[in-house]
Formats: sequence, C-alpha cells, structure tokens
Amino acid sequence: MATPGDTSILIVGLNPLYKKNLRGMLKTIGFVNIDEVRDAPTAWEAIRRTNPGIVIAQWNMPEMSGMALLKLIRTDSEYSESPVILWTEEITKADVVKAGEAGVNAILIEPVIIENLESKIRVIMEFEMSPTTKKAKSFMTRGDLYLKEQRYEYALKEYEKVLDILESAEVYYNIGYIKTAKGEYDEALAAFRKATQINQMFAKAYQAMAEVYVKMGNRDMAEKYLQMAGEIFMEREMHENAESVFNEILRIKPDTINVYNSLGILYRRQNRFEDSIKLYEKAIKISPDDENIHFNMGRAYLDLDNARMAKKCFLNALKINPDFDTARGMIEAIESAEKPY
Repeated sequence: MATPGDTSILIVGLNPLYKKNLRGMLKTIGFVNIDEVRDAPTAWEAIRRTNPGIVIAQWNMPEMSGMALLKLIRTDSEYSESPVILWTEEITKADVVKAGEAGVNAILIEPVIIENLESKIRVIMEFEMSPTTKKAKSFMTRGDLYLKEQRYEYALKEYEKVLDILESAEVYYNIGYIKTAKGEYDEALAAFRKATQINQMFAKAYQAMAEVYVKMGNRDMAEKYLQMAGEIFMEREMHENAESVFNEILRIKPDTINVYNSLGILYRRQNRFEDSIKLYEKAIKISPDDENIHFNMGRAYLDLDNARMAKKCFLNALKINPDFDTARGMIEAIESAEKPY
C-alpha cells in the first residue's frame, strides 16, 4: 500500500494562505514531496511532467476551473486513474453530483480540518491507489471498450473479472445493459437491482429497470421505477433529467396522478409557476379529493403573488382534510397580511 512518505502531492490554486495551511497539514500527516502551482493549465503541464500521486485542486479558478482540470485528467489514458481532490469554499448538492459523475475522488470544503483531510486521503491511498483496485479498473476499462464496440461476450468476461475483485454498481449496470440488448430481461433486471442495492441513488439503473419493464409489457412496474428515478434526479437538482423521466411516465400512463404533482413541484423550483398550475389543474381533474394537490397549487399561486387564488386552493385542501394544519396556517398568514394596519 502507498504511504505518505512515498506519495507526491500537487496543490493547485490561487489562494496562497490556503495553500500554506494545506501544505502544513499534509506535512503533519507525513507527506514530504509537495509541489504547488497557481492555475490549472500549469498544473496540467506539471502532471504530464511529474505524474503526481494525488492532485488537490481549487474548484474555482480563472481560465480553467478545477472541474475542467479533473475532466481533462479523466479523459487522458495515461493519467485517467490519478486521484483528484477538489477544494472549495462552498458547494451545492448539484455540484457534488457533477463532480462525482466527472470522477472526483474527494471534495474538501473550507474550513478544512486535518482529521477530515487525513481521512479522505487515507481512503484514497488504501483503496483507489491499491494494486487490486488498479487491476479491477483495468478490467473495467477493457470491458467498457468492448461494450462500446458491442462485443458483449468479451465485455461480460471483463466485468466478471472486476466483480471477482470488488462490487461495482457501474459494472452491474453495464451488465444489465448488455442483458437488455440481448433480450435476457430477467437477468437484466437482476443486474440493475444489484446496482441499486450497492448505490441506492443510482437513478440511471432505476430508469433502465423501467425500460425493461416496458419491453416486458408491465407498465405499472415501469411507472414505479421511473418515479423513483425522477425523484432522485429532483433531489440531485438534475431538473432536465427529472422532467424527461416524468414525461416518459405520462407517455406510458397518462393518468398517473403522482407525476403531475411531481412535475408541478419541479416547475415551481424552476420558477415556471404558470406551468406548474396547469399541471395541478390536470391532476385535480383526475383526483379532485387529493388535498396535497390543492395545497401545492396554492403555493404556486402564492409564488405568482396571487393571494386570492392561493387562499381558495388552501381552503379546498382544508375542506377535504380539516386536520390539514399547514393549509390552515397558510390561510391565516394570508388573512393576516390582508388586514389593514
């Protein structure tokens, strides 16, 4: 296993104080071979020249961001496996997802404490940089190449070699893809389920399961897994993916009440308030006694500064469910705002 003493670190960023503090913590942990550069283009030159063990890059940099540097590293066959840590002052959930999909190994959020830094680096050195993991990744790379060439049997053999070493949601997903292409639907579903057991937030796997159920003629199960995929995409703020999934549900089951509600919530998050109201109106035609739909439509009207219509919706929700305290609170707030001082 790699040790701090024989692992080189490249720090990339503009902030001299942060680089100084980071260097100090790394030295305390035991690293002695530490280099610094001030921007991503210079870092890329240094990576090709010295091939550092770990790259720690500032997320926000002019000309080329840390994320752009990460993607550049991942697309180069010689350095694609290099561990990369991104550090930032603040980050959104969507940014975390994007970084994960781009292949980041860890994210540091200021203020960084030495225990957190050491923990993240230890995981990288014990797992990502271990010989067995590197071997598994080489099998994965070959499998992906065969998959791209549609040489499915060769790809399956490489993926099986990966699974002999470690469990991988992505590998099971790829196996499911191959089984689907071959029309082996039961085996495809088993592989996709295994992927979601390893990574419960693997939206693409739920979406793929739904596609298999569509092929099998089971629209109810397809709706179930599309709904799960859509909710995960919404939670990750991947709005376009969520909208695509929800519209797919409406295509296969036009009267699915939950989808209208979910799309309405999605449109509200996108400030598309009028679009969300239209969806809630469709939902109410299908299920007029669902108090939550009336409530959500009231929230959309409030977003449009239409207190009169919002109050009407909240009253409808309360009429359906007299114990709906949140709706009652919204009505009281509107009535309080209407009172003259």
